[in-house]
Amino acid sequence: MAEGLERAGTSISTRPADFVDVRDLKLERRGLMFDDYFDGGEVRPEFSKAYVSLWSGWLGKDNLHLLDGVGEEEWSRFNALIAAISTDFRVGIARRDPGVVEFPAKIQSVLSRYEEAMEKDESQFSTFVIPQLHCLITEAWDYTYVIWHRNDGAMDALKPYIADARLHHFSD
Repeated sequence: MAEGLERAGTSISTRPADFVDVRDLKLERRGLMFDDYFDGGEVRPEFSKAYVSLWSGWLGKDNLHLLDGVGEEEWSRFNALIAAISTDFRVGIARRDPGVVEFPAKIQSVLSRYEEAMEKDESQFSTFVIPQLHCLITEAWDYTYVIWHRNDGAMDALKPYIADARLHHFSD
């Protein structure tokens, strides 16, 4: 990430603080505002969903036992996915309360460790914002991430990262 962000010809330093509050910054052509992605704290209805998983589709009742066999190596593929995306795109983390998107200097600083992830409840799941692709990636149950996109090329851009992380994607 660059040392600073440009806004109306002035430089805003991202150091020494780890995060920049972007509620009022125009960072992308469309603007990066929490409300571009959320309405009343929920993902806006105009977004389509795709899923990223360790498997190529929904497991179904007969294969739920596969969830018990997931270890740290398989689980870490999701962190690898987010880290890889962050090498080519700005990735922020949405904080639904107070309704801001923060951009850590290193996305790895906000990724859960395996032990932490195994103890999370749904309220602690991460939501990542990728403004250049106009999409979100939300953590969900059962080793699944949801990609919320506007059918404008985000999935095509993300497919190589998903494959490199040895994960699969599918839609309903």
